[in-house]
Amino acid sequence: MKLYLLAIFSLCINFAFSQNTGSLKGTVLDSYHKPLEKATVSILVKQDSSLLLYALTNEKGEFSLVKLPTNKDLILYISHINSDNFHQIIRLAPDEKRQIDSILMEGKQLDEVVIAIAPPVRMNKDTLEYNTDYFKTRPNANAEELLKQLPGLQINMDGTIYYEGKEVSQVKVNGKDFFASDLRIATRNLDASLIKTVQVYRDKGESKKIVEDEEKLPITINLKFKKDFLKASFGKLYGSVGTRDRYEAGGLVNSFRDTLQLSFIGFGNNINRESFDYNELSQHAGLGRAENYGFNDFGGRNYGGKANDMAAGFNLNNDWGQKTKLNVMYMLKYKKDENSNTGNQSALYDSIEQFNENIYNTHNKSVAHNIKTLFRHRMDTTAYLEFTPNLNISNGDGKSNSWMKTYTIDKPLNNNTSTNLSNKFSLDYSHSFYIEKQWNKNHIISLRNNISINKNKSEETNNQISNIYQNPIPNSSLWENKVENEKSSTINLNVGYNNRSIEKLNFDFYVAYNSSKNTPFETIYFNRDSTGAVHGEQYENNYSYDSQEYISGIKFFWKPIKNLAINFGTAYALKDNQFDLYKIDEHKTTSNGYWLPNINIRFQEFELSWSKDLASPTTSRMQTVTDDLNPLMTRLSSFFYQNVQNQRARFSFNKYAQNYQIGFYADLNYKDKSEGSKSWRDVTTGRYTIQSFQAGSTTNHSIYFYGRYNFKSGKDWTFYISQNSSLYTYERYASINDVDNKLSNLGINLKQEFSVTWKNLIGFSPKYEYSWNKAMNSVQNNPNFIESSYETHKIGAGLNINPIKGFSLETSYSLENRASGLSERQNYHILNSSLYYTLKNNSQIKLTGFDILNQNTQNYWGTYGNTTYYHDSITLRQYFLLGYIYKFKITTLKK
Repeated sequence: MKLYLLAIFSLCINFAFSQNTGSLKGTVLDSYHKPLEKATVSILVKQDSSLLLYALTNEKGEFSLVKLPTNKDLILYISHINSDNFHQIIRLAPDEKRQIDSILMEGKQLDEVVIAIAPPVRMNKDTLEYNTDYFKTRPNANAEELLKQLPGLQINMDGTIYYEGKEVSQVKVNGKDFFASDLRIATRNLDASLIKTVQVYRDKGESKKIVEDEEKLPITINLKFKKDFLKASFGKLYGSVGTRDRYEAGGLVNSFRDTLQLSFIGFGNNINRESFDYNELSQHAGLGRAENYGFNDFGGRNYGGKANDMAAGFNLNNDWGQKTKLNVMYMLKYKKDENSNTGNQSALYDSIEQFNENIYNTHNKSVAHNIKTLFRHRMDTTAYLEFTPNLNISNGDGKSNSWMKTYTIDKPLNNNTSTNLSNKFSLDYSHSFYIEKQWNKNHIISLRNNISINKNKSEETNNQISNIYQNPIPNSSLWENKVENEKSSTINLNVGYNNRSIEKLNFDFYVAYNSSKNTPFETIYFNRDSTGAVHGEQYENNYSYDSQEYISGIKFFWKPIKNLAINFGTAYALKDNQFDLYKIDEHKTTSNGYWLPNINIRFQEFELSWSKDLASPTTSRMQTVTDDLNPLMTRLSSFFYQNVQNQRARFSFNKYAQNYQIGFYADLNYKDKSEGSKSWRDVTTGRYTIQSFQAGSTTNHSIYFYGRYNFKSGKDWTFYISQNSSLYTYERYASINDVDNKLSNLGINLKQEFSVTWKNLIGFSPKYEYSWNKAMNSVQNNPNFIESSYETHKIGAGLNINPIKGFSLETSYSLENRASGLSERQNYHILNSSLYYTLKNNSQIKLTGFDILNQNTQNYWGTYGNTTYYHDSITLRQYFLLGYIYKFKITTLKK
């Protein structure tokens, strides 16, 4: 409620400001007196030439500018790539609504004065360009601070960028990738003073194929450096030390030339951050930050516990002329982590309630090498190829120990302690190769090849001691050594032909070949009750799965009228599967054909689609032999031979504009087969048995609604409101003690956010999140199956103060109401803050406090079938850091 009151208050402020503003409308014509589309109409303040706002003319050449200041000299500045730039001084009276009937882009017929300097904003074909000369930033400002000045761009406190309501997916530098996995490495580490032009465009790539829906293309920002710099070397170094032995350190060094960009990056910390970012409060309003989740960045992500992360790497871009491009990104990563989990759960079996308590501790170390490469070459204006190989190699070892006991109200059932040693090695190679040739303007042929090769090897040695109180011999011990070797590969080959000889009806014809193979192989030795180690061949889950798929299809793209597009087609797939179950000497093959039609209808902002697709049999939980080696658990054999057919229907509405976005979609996903699970529990011993099986059909639904609106009140105030709501259902099969059940989950998520910014110096952002989940069963009036619901509330706010007399402040607070046990709830208050002071050499001193109230926690509550569970894991708690950040920039001017 408080959030909505703030939103109403901001609207009132907006209304009050609008009472003293004016508006301007007009029509722009070209030299032939025809409407000029995509001309950029800007309003500048005459006093300092700063840009207030801009608009693009529509297909009729019309523009409309509202909320303009009155009683002040303004400059109306209009530009177009095919016309001369001109401006006109205007002055509006309060509440004036001025209409200019026509503006001719060629002479001085309306007393325009043609000027030669670049306009503040202009459309260059399909690219929007901002001239940074018109946007003032403080000394030492980064690129993100510059982007905040640009009208039409919305930058949230977590660093995400929106253009016309759509999230920007990539930031390039001089047209080249710059640590493409995280755009914030560019926006928060590059100096704004280096940038001459900011370009925003929908990335169509190199292909000559017609894009049927440009609204779905990814949005890219390109930062073009000033041409005065022949060479620029710049970057930053930082380091911090703190309480509880916490530390962080890192550096980013860049060397740019006209055709060569080379960047080195390195960092190390024990505050659960696997990315390069020294900002302590990057997660918006602190609501997503418990220090157990980091950014999915160049360094990766931490999911739990506490870790020490170190990484170093480089990013290389080099262009040979105008035709060839090379990008190489490499990272060496080291991780040492620890985790401790405590949990308890309750479940009903034959009306008897069983309880379980457990503790699980882990220590792991790993080293990984990641290489990502892009090679692109354009042979001529009609043909190009692209090759993107990737290689990941990792090696790690770990140790763990656990304790568990199971009991009823009346008596203990069992307990277990175990220790485990493990080491793992994995090698993953993949590449994508694409080549395209345009024979003439109406005929394009292409070939795409994707290959993925994976090799994994692991060895685990486990020692466990079990007590099953109702057994004749309660105590037992087990030593087990398991070596797993798994090889898998996928190959995809697609040859396509695109024809657009008919003006409003294009079509694609394609043939494809898909192959996948998976071969896990186990070797097991065990020693039960100290009787001696033996080969456990009967427990080894060894098999091979090989799939071959041959597809041919055609798809039509029909645009009968301007705002209506209809895409429809079909494909025929012949799919051959081969299973070899080595331990039971079984060989099975299947061969089936499938028709896979699809249709998509798009009218203006509305879209309706339906498609049919095919998936391979599930192999992730395949078990070819019965495994009863563990005295507390038996896994029964289970294997699936049938393909899964999917049908998906979707209806959506999306409306984008410069200052708002609104959207809705409803999705239905039907599968004719699914993966289910069966479980049995012995109520006298607590021993349980599990089995996977291929179950019946499932129908899942999801509905999503979102809205964003940002506006300015006067020159200094910016407001942003967003709302996201979703509803979903999910079905799965889970039987217990031979009672079949279909479990349905219903979930609702609501998220509201409001932010206000003053002069891009002070930002305040409250936020509220609500989630609700309910589990329902097809089995009724059975105490073994419980229906439960669970809800969480999160309230928070973030405060950012950019440099005021050298001081900057970042603060976040969140209040989370969630489970603290199986049946308990608690409020958790998380307060974080960072204070920066900028020195005269543009370096900074930083003081950070994380979890200042010492209440950070990481826990999970949920239900599954007849079980309610709760887990609590260790995570970072209160600490303080004192650090130093040094920025440098060395440039060589052209002579």
